[in-house]
Amino acid sequence: MRRIAYFGLLLVFAMVFFLAGIKTGAVYPPENLFNQKTSQVGDLVSGTDQIKESQDSEPDIRTVKLISAGNIMATETQISQAKIDENSYDFSPSFDFISPYLQEGDLVIGDLEVSQAGPDVSYGGYSGYTGWPLFNSPQELTDALYDAGINIFNLANNHVLDRGYDGLMNTIDHIRGMGAITIGAYKSSDEQEEILIIEKNGISIALIGYTYSTNGNYIPEGHEYIVNHTPEFLDISPIIEDIQTAIKKGADLVVVFAHWGAEHAHEPQPEYLRLRAEEMAQAGADLIIGGHPKWIQPLEWFFIESDDGSTRAALAAYSQGSFLTHQYAGDGYNEVYSEYSILLDIDVTKDYHTGDTWISDVDYEICWVNRHWRHRVLPLSAVFAASPEQFQLNESQYERLKEISNFSKEVIELYGFSDSMNRVLSIAEENINSIHEH
Repeated sequence: MRRIAYFGLLLVFAMVFFLAGIKTGAVYPPENLFNQKTSQVGDLVSGTDQIKESQDSEPDIRTVKLISAGNIMATETQISQAKIDENSYDFSPSFDFISPYLQEGDLVIGDLEVSQAGPDVSYGGYSGYTGWPLFNSPQELTDALYDAGINIFNLANNHVLDRGYDGLMNTIDHIRGMGAITIGAYKSSDEQEEILIIEKNGISIALIGYTYSTNGNYIPEGHEYIVNHTPEFLDISPIIEDIQTAIKKGADLVVVFAHWGAEHAHEPQPEYLRLRAEEMAQAGADLIIGGHPKWIQPLEWFFIESDDGSTRAALAAYSQGSFLTHQYAGDGYNEVYSEYSILLDIDVTKDYHTGDTWISDVDYEICWVNRHWRHRVLPLSAVFAASPEQFQLNESQYERLKEISNFSKEVIELYGFSDSMNRVLSIAEENINSIHEH
C-alpha cells in the first residue's frame, strides 16, 4: 500500500507539471506585454527554435501598424485657449479630426517637446506653465494625446530638460501613469541600459531615441543616464551599439528616433545626416525617424544586401514637421511651413514560422494645424474631400492649403521615395510568395 501511495503521489506531481506546461504554452506569445517596458520581450520571441512547425503548416503571417506623428509643442497661446478654469485644461479639440487616424495604429508615437512637470517645478527662472524657451504644459496635454491614440512618447529631444531633472522625472511619471510608454529618457542607469523592445501580434519592435542637444540645460552629475544624447550626431557609435544590442535580444524590427538637424530647412542639414541615416540602416535599423527641423523633409529608402543574398529595405524620414504647434508665418520666424507635418503609416509584416520580418507598406498623411480653430490638427486629404466651410476655412485658405500640400509632396519625393517604394513592395511580394511556395 505504501508503494502504491508513493507512485500515486508521483503521478499527481507529474500531472501538475504537465498541466502547468500546457497553461504556459496556451498564453504564448503573451500579447499583454505591449504595455511593458522590457527588453525580455525580445528574448521570448527570438531564436529559430521558438516555433516548431511541420513542413505542411499553413503560413502564419503577422502584421503590426506603426504610426508616427511629428513634433508636439504647446505655446502660451495654446495653453491659454485650453484653459477651462484656474486648475483645469482641455486640449482635446486639437485632435478631433486626427484621432481616427491615430487610433488605426498598434504602436503610435509622438515626439513630445514639452515638459509635463506640473505647475510647481521651477527651472532657469521659469515657473508655472510656459512656452518658448522653456516649455512646460499642463499634463492635460498628454492626457488628450493619449486619449486621441498616441501610446508612446519620445522624450529624447532638445526640450527634454526644460524643467530640469525634477521636471523630467515628473514628466516620465505622468506619462507612464496614464498607461503610455516613454523612450529616450530614463529614471535610472539600469533602465537606460535596457533596450525597449515591445511585442505586438508576435512581432518584437525595438524603439531607440536620441537627441543632438539639450539646449544647454544642465544634466546633473551622476545622472547622465536621464537622456540619450549624442552631440550633433557626429559620433553615432552609441546608437549603433544600441541597434546591435536590440538585434541580439531578438528584435524583429529596429526603429531609431533621431532628434537632429537645422531648423527651417526642407532637406537634412548638415548634409552628413543622410550618411548617418545610411550608417544606422547598415547597422540594422529598419526605420530612422527624424524630428526637430519643424519643416517636412524627404523620405528616403536604403536597400541593404544581406549575406544570404536577400535584400532588406530601410526607411529614413528626416523630419516629419510640426504635428502640433502655434508657430506660423507672422511670428517673426518665417514659420509658414511649421504648421505642416506628415503622419507616417507603416505596416510591418512577419512570417511567424521563419521569423523573417519586413516593411510591407508605407503611407503618409499631410496634416495642417488650424491655429484659428483651437489648433485642430487637420488631415488634408479629408479637408480636400469636403467643402472649406466644414473646416472653418475660406476659399483663399483652401487654395493655399492645396498649394502647400503639393509643394510638401514634392519635398517628400526629393530622394525618390515613391519610385523606390515599388521596389519595397516587390520585396514584400517576393517574401509572401516564398512563404506560400514552402
